[in-house]
Amino acid sequence: MTLPAVAVFFAAAPVPGSHKVLLGCFLVVVAAMFAGTRKGYWRGPLRQLTPTIALLVASVLAWMAGPAFGHSLLRTTAVPWLLRGVAGMGLLGAIVFLAAFALLWRIGRSRHTNHIGETDNPVLGALVGCWTALLWSAAVFLSACAAASVGEFWLADAGGTASGWTPAHAVARNLSRMKNSLALARGLGWLRHWNPLPGKTRRTLEKGMLVLSTPKAVRQLSRMQAVRAIATHPAFYPLRDNPEIRRLALETRDIEGLLAHPLVTRMLADESFQRLLADVDLETLFTSALSAATTSASPKESDPPAAAQSVAKPVP
Repeated sequence: MTLPAVAVFFAAAPVPGSHKVLLGCFLVVVAAMFAGTRKGYWRGPLRQLTPTIALLVASVLAWMAGPAFGHSLLRTTAVPWLLRGVAGMGLLGAIVFLAAFALLWRIGRSRHTNHIGETDNPVLGALVGCWTALLWSAAVFLSACAAASVGEFWLADAGGTASGWTPAHAVARNLSRMKNSLALARGLGWLRHWNPLPGKTRRTLEKGMLVLSTPKAVRQLSRMQAVRAIATHPAFYPLRDNPEIRRLALETRDIEGLLAHPLVTRMLADESFQRLLADVDLETLFTSALSAATTSASPKESDPPAAAQSVAKPVP
């Protein structure tokens, strides 16, 4: 990826917005609010709030205890060590969500005034249904905007041309168009440059792209002790000079084929290598490599000027 492509990914969105798409998103939200009002009227306030409450409870518990749950549950499985915490958060969140949903839904069904299906507080249920529909619509659109921000990486990598595009590029382009269309609305202009990645992760990606596009920084990075420890690790060393790995990673960029390669699978299953990767501060390494490359590129003050070196010595 070139430096202009990195600038496109971290600075500006490549796909313009459209007022027609903005109108379509508005109509979707209105339809969702109408459907939520109707369902809330017949379900009642508690059952209408059940998915929202269950999701909040599951998210909090998964964030607090999910990583420990994943490492203890998947300790003897083939799941990579780096992914056990994320997998544990997903599994624990799903279990808690289903349990909370079933409990609250059962309580809500028992709050009928009689046996003919009338719900408790139908007007309050309609109001709750309208606002929960608005909340869920905002969450869905915000998730789509987050996916669009990450998907702009592939758009920048394609360089804005149709050659080499895949269906993933088309999906990323449509999501980016939707995000920039929402940014046309009053008060939502911040969506145009919004990125869901944390600051440290975003800085690491930016500096990593700059290092990969600077040959001197790559050489400086390869001389660092932490990078040498990774490169000489038994799980990673066989991948360095493998022609098939180079073809999949650099030429065809086949991510699925790369992850399915036996050497990559063996590397991902090595717990000691993953622990080594987890202890490496990539942002610090990239910053040091870029600084060293900039220092080596500047002329040394101790060197005499070239014009002075070319002056002929006087003849005695």
